[in-house]
Amino acid sequence: MTKADVVVGVDVGGTKIAVGAVTRAGEILRSERYPMDRSTQHTSLASIQAALDGFMAEWSAPAPLALGFGVVGRTDPAAGVWVRAMNIPISAPVDMTARFGARYGLRAAVDNDVHAATLAELYWGAGRNADDFVYLNVGTGTAAGLVTNGRLVRGAGNHAGEFGHSFTGIAPDVACPCGRRGCLEPVASGGGLIERARELLPAYPRSPLAAADAAAQLNAHTIFVHADAGDPLAVRLANDMVSALGIALANLVNLLDPQTIVVGGGVWADGWLLPRVWHIVQTTALAGALSDLQGMVPSSLNPDHVGLLGAATLAWDLVNERQ
Repeated sequence: MTKADVVVGVDVGGTKIAVGAVTRAGEILRSERYPMDRSTQHTSLASIQAALDGFMAEWSAPAPLALGFGVVGRTDPAAGVWVRAMNIPISAPVDMTARFGARYGLRAAVDNDVHAATLAELYWGAGRNADDFVYLNVGTGTAAGLVTNGRLVRGAGNHAGEFGHSFTGIAPDVACPCGRRGCLEPVASGGGLIERARELLPAYPRSPLAAADAAAQLNAHTIFVHADAGDPLAVRLANDMVSALGIALANLVNLLDPQTIVVGGGVWADGWLLPRVWHIVQTTALAGALSDLQGMVPSSLNPDHVGLLGAATLAWDLVNERQ
């Protein structure tokens, strides 16, 4: 069968599944979004299959070269296995190649979504001109992708980049879902900010964040706005986040000596956070490492497409390995 010079990327999220055809140049030729039913592992996998079936049923071009899956949680890319996840209930390992690749007669690759997004930045985004960079995603959670000598650092068990579980000494008693206390993520992520605000609100009865929460408008942007207005609770939350991210990033700069820090995820979107964190990095990291660091920049990729592009890079890596 003749095959097109495109791959299909599948970005598996907690509420939706994005599927798209992507060229070697990172151009999305066609993309669709489908619903995700994450009630159980069975319904989650059935949702992915329905999304792919729907997308491929409308495929009129020659067959794609491969499939790439960007997923949350732990993966084993070498084996093509989605090992487990929490917010999508994957409790038993799933062989993505056997389950989905074989269904369409295609090779399939899988990795976690932040690793995939890091590769998208490396190939087509703000990291494409840097051999050494850090991609820091701060959205609902906090995680990092590390690129050294032009290659993604995965670690022995594909755990590299668990930046959200760094310890900075900021708010050391705050509990983390991992079971420890003092991790970065509960203090410096969108989800962590909201949860911590709710926990602290009884001690700040006059905070406008209570009204924001009642109106379902409690988010990072709202907290930053009220911090600028001087609300003590918002100031505490925002300052802790800035300090924790800045210190953790400075440690990473000292360790890795990157050329660039690329930031992505919804919490950076309004521009409030980046200059403040960058100031902490500049005043905390070692001068030698800072001399090589060219800056801290927002992702140049469309935030609505970065997950899909990341999934596509996994497929392109698979194709290129066999050529």
